[in-house]
Amino acid sequence: MRIAAVDVGSNSIHLVVVESDAMGGQRVLAREKAMVRLARGGAKSGRIEPEAFQAGLEALGSMARTIQSLECATVMACGTAALRDASNAEVFVEEAAALGLEIQVISGEEEARLIHQAVSHAIPFPITPVALVDIGGGSTEITWVRGGSVLASVSLPWGLQRLADAVPTSNPPSADDLRKLKKFIAKVLRKARKGLPTDLPSAPLVLGTSGTLEDLAKGSGGSGGFTLAQLELCKRRLWHADAKTRVEKLGVDPKRAEVLHVGATWASALLKWLGATEVRCVPVGLREGMIWEALKHGGLAIPPLSDRRRASVEAFASRLDPDPGHSFHVQGLCDQLFDGLMPYFELGDTEREWLACAARLHDIGFSVSEKGHHKHGAYLIRNAALQGFWPEEIEIMAQVVRHHRGKAPDPAKHEAFRQLAPWHRHTVAKLTAILRAADALDRRRRQSVQRLRVDDDGESLCLVVEGSGDLEAEADAFHSKGRLLMTLLDRPLGLVLG
Repeated sequence: MRIAAVDVGSNSIHLVVVESDAMGGQRVLAREKAMVRLARGGAKSGRIEPEAFQAGLEALGSMARTIQSLECATVMACGTAALRDASNAEVFVEEAAALGLEIQVISGEEEARLIHQAVSHAIPFPITPVALVDIGGGSTEITWVRGGSVLASVSLPWGLQRLADAVPTSNPPSADDLRKLKKFIAKVLRKARKGLPTDLPSAPLVLGTSGTLEDLAKGSGGSGGFTLAQLELCKRRLWHADAKTRVEKLGVDPKRAEVLHVGATWASALLKWLGATEVRCVPVGLREGMIWEALKHGGLAIPPLSDRRRASVEAFASRLDPDPGHSFHVQGLCDQLFDGLMPYFELGDTEREWLACAARLHDIGFSVSEKGHHKHGAYLIRNAALQGFWPEEIEIMAQVVRHHRGKAPDPAKHEAFRQLAPWHRHTVAKLTAILRAADALDRRRRQSVQRLRVDDDGESLCLVVEGSGDLEAEADAFHSKGRLLMTLLDRPLGLVLG
C-alpha cells in the first residue's frame, strides 16, 4: 500500500510518499519540498500574495504528478495556518483540487496531535519532561510530554513569517527593532500562559520538528541541535548582519535570510518560557504524522465529512429532534460564528464539520427529558452507531452537546472531559463556546437573528447581529451563555444589534 502525505505549510510545502507492507514495514519512495512562503505578507493583507499563490500551485502540481506516477492508494493533503486565515484560501484550495489534490485545512490542535504522533513513532520519549516544538510560518505548536504521556498542548497563532510581518525590522535590523520584537513576544507568551495548567513542569529538553529550528541548529554549530547558550550567540550574529551577509557569511538559506533573526528571537523566548536549555532536532513533522494516522486506520485518509456521515447524522436527528427548525437555524449561526472567529481560534475544516453535527444534534436529549437534556443528548450520540465516524470524533461531538448548556467544561469537574487528550479538550471548549453563543441567539426559537459578523478594532471584538423584530431577549441570553466565548478569546467581546 502506498500512502502520500502533503503538508501545505505557511513557509514550505512538503510531500512524502511511503510504501507499507503487510508486516508493518515502511519504505520512503519520494520526498519533495518547496519553500513558497504562503504566509508572507499575510499578517497585513490578510491574503496569500499573488507570487506565493502561484508558486504554491506550481509546487502542488508537481507533487500531484509525482503521486500519480507512483500510483498511491491513499492521498492526504493538509493545510495549516496560512490556509486557516487567508481570505483567498478557499480559492487556493479550489485550484489545488483542480490539480488533483484535495486539501483539508486542519486546526492548530490537530497539527499538534499529528506532530506528536510522528515524534512518538520516531524516537522513545525520555522519562523526564520534554516539550515538542514546531515553529511554522504562521503558527507554533507546543506539546508537553512526560514519560510518553501528554500533559498539555497549545497552538500559538504566531510563527516565523507572521511575527516578521507583524513586527517589521530594517535591513540590517536595529536595536530598537529588537526591543519592539521582544516586547511583542512577551505579550504573546503572557497571553498563552493563561490557558495552560498551572502545574506544568519545566521542560529542560525541547524536541524540535521544524525547518526553522533545523536552520538555527546549523547556524549554532551543528545539525542535530543546540543549547540555549549557542542559540544566543547565533541570534546575536543574525541581528548584526543584513540579509545578504546572512547568506554569504553565515550560510543561511536565502529564502529564510530575511526573517531568521526573528525566528532566533522567537525560539530563544520560547526556550526561556519553557525552562529549556537544549534543543534536539527530530527529522519528522506533520506529514509523517499524517502517514501514521492513515496506517492507524487501515490506510484510510483523514476523513472529511462525507455524504454518508452527514446522512447518518440527519437520519438520527430527524427521529429525535423536537424542533428541527431551531436546530437548523442554530447550525447556520454556528457556521457564521465559526467564520468570524477563525482568526482567533485557528480551527479547520474538520472542526467546522464536528460543530455542524453537534449543532444539529444539540437538542435530541429532549426526546428523553427536558431536564438534563444536554446530558441525555451526549449519551444518545455515544450510543447511536453513527456511520463513518471514528470513536474519538463521536466523543468530541458528544461532549460539545453535553456542555452546550450548564457549567462550562472543566477537567477538574467533568471526568469525561478530563479523559480527553489536551488538544481535544481545547477543541471541545472552542466548539462548545460557539454552540452556546449560537443557541443563545435563537433564545425564543423564532429564527429572528439572520446574519452575524465579527468586527475587530485591534483592542476588542464586536459581534454585530442583524435580524428582524425585537432581539433584546437574544442579546440577554448571549451575555449569559457567551461568557465561555469571551473567556477563551481573552478579549472584550461586545454585542451590537443591527
